[in-house]
Amino acid sequence: MSKVPAKPRRLFIHLVVLLLPVAFFLLLESGLRYADYGDDLRLFIPASKEFSDNEYLMVNPEIARRYFSSEGYRPRPPGEYFLKEKPENGYRAFVLGGSSAAGWPYPNNVMFSRLLNRRLADAFPERHVEVINTALAAVNSFTLNDFMDEILEQKPDAILIYAGHNEFYGALGAGSTESLGRVRWVVKTYLALLHFKTVQILRDAVNQSGRWLAGLTADKNKQDAYPTLMGRMIGDASIPYGSEVYQLAKRHFQENLRDIFTKAREAGVPVLASELVSNVRDHRPFDAVKVGDQLPADVIFEWAKLLDKEQMYDMARSAYYWAKDMDGLRFRASEEFNEVIQQTAAEFKVPVVPMKAYFEAASPQGIIGANLMLEHLHPNSDGYLLMGEAFFRGMRQHEFISVTWDESKIKPFSFYVQQWAITELDRALGAFRVMQLKDHWPFTPPSSPSQVFATYQPQDKAEELAYKSIKEELSYFQAHAELAAYYNEQGQPERAFWEYQALINAAPHDHERYLAAASLLLQHKQYELAIPLLQNALSLKESSTANKWIGQIYLYQNRPQEALTFLEKAQPMAPDDPQLLYNLVGAYGLTGRQDDAHRVFARLETLAPDFPRLDQLRQLLDKPE
Repeated sequence: MSKVPAKPRRLFIHLVVLLLPVAFFLLLESGLRYADYGDDLRLFIPASKEFSDNEYLMVNPEIARRYFSSEGYRPRPPGEYFLKEKPENGYRAFVLGGSSAAGWPYPNNVMFSRLLNRRLADAFPERHVEVINTALAAVNSFTLNDFMDEILEQKPDAILIYAGHNEFYGALGAGSTESLGRVRWVVKTYLALLHFKTVQILRDAVNQSGRWLAGLTADKNKQDAYPTLMGRMIGDASIPYGSEVYQLAKRHFQENLRDIFTKAREAGVPVLASELVSNVRDHRPFDAVKVGDQLPADVIFEWAKLLDKEQMYDMARSAYYWAKDMDGLRFRASEEFNEVIQQTAAEFKVPVVPMKAYFEAASPQGIIGANLMLEHLHPNSDGYLLMGEAFFRGMRQHEFISVTWDESKIKPFSFYVQQWAITELDRALGAFRVMQLKDHWPFTPPSSPSQVFATYQPQDKAEELAYKSIKEELSYFQAHAELAAYYNEQGQPERAFWEYQALINAAPHDHERYLAAASLLLQHKQYELAIPLLQNALSLKESSTANKWIGQIYLYQNRPQEALTFLEKAQPMAPDDPQLLYNLVGAYGLTGRQDDAHRVFARLETLAPDFPRLDQLRQLLDKPE
């Protein structure tokens, strides 16, 4: 037997040695996937059919696990659903951003994207409009860039961006505790590899080791010392204007924007970006760090207040922005970040919403403060409505959806301000979350114990229910439903309906919310107003309730043939509902279908012999024609 030559044998051995790690990785990855180890880190996942018969995708509630490796609270995206298959007449826009884009601290009905969706749907009733909000608190442009490939797979017609405040302390930011260092390609490579289960198990092992080592030290865990997400994200609490870290964050922001704009351009998807706004008049700088010969931020802020008091408003406005830019604790983006947005957008011919101009025009003396802001950078409910208007006007100006917009279908902004359901419960929920935020560092000293709700007493029913919701004793839906029932009992059905309308605006995909609102209207014999709500519910999910109620309304309006269409749909879904059977007997009788009327009557008589008006119905059926 001839021997294998030495050279080929050595090559074979080298090849085996090289392939062993690959084989090990493949086996480990396969085993971990088979065991379903780790997290589902897809941006979009299939939605359950609990709320609708339609096939929906939803934004993954656990998507933050990609970016927040430590244990404890992780932000959750808005509960966003969209059709799995984009319809022929569909128009689909995705919103990218952080907590302001997500509408924090309010429920989903206050997000600017909800109002924008309604305005676009009203302007283009022939289109199926979907504005899908993927925003996530405490993330920055690394996350936005990471989302892009998956968003583009969903055939978007537009991408809307409001982002830039979180470039320092957002996950993977230059000054964040959730950091992978300061080399951009390392961050991008890590995010790309994180979809492998092998990388996830390595990450989990490193994190577990870190927690174990931290437990051996006498130092408190940062999560205990700084219980808010805002506090826990601060790695570098003082970043001077123009410093190395400052410049790095600005550079990463611009490079990530370029990546986002490039991907969108290559996919043929138009982008609409926005300037950033902050509270400059009514929020003092967090950190008065001094930079070279520059005045510290707190001194500049006091000078701005003096100019404001002397009614020198143009100079005061400039000084307020200067003070904000010099704040060493960088939660509010400096004006240089707005310049980056403008310059990068111009490079790619991306239009920019002049959000500062909108907010300044709506502010006393053109200086943005507590009139539109809750604390340092999150808008109040009026501010979020204004954001929705600004994006709507931007899309119209730059001919998104269509070159021509039908003026007769465009209602004024004032109409939506009056008609958009934001209730006292929503405002109370927002106020409580801001109170919780401000009761901790950096708004108070780290050593200061939380006192925000120590002696708190609700002032009215809305606050009482909001407080229970904050403490997780009630869901948001339950709180609104209880407040609606309370108003109804107090003889205020209009206020009760407003609560249900807020629930619909918060989750327009949920058929149950339309049914709840319609039920209230039916109690008060508001039949014409109830029908569109019931039809909306049916467009989402077939139900005996909606079909029965529409049939009953049509029967009451002496439209028996139309009533039958809905009553016959309802009957197989609720074969033992006496009221439904009663209405069905009446509809058959009024349309001359006597055999069917007697058949259903016999069923009703057997099922509910004591049903009210049964004898009257029997006499009507036995009456000769």
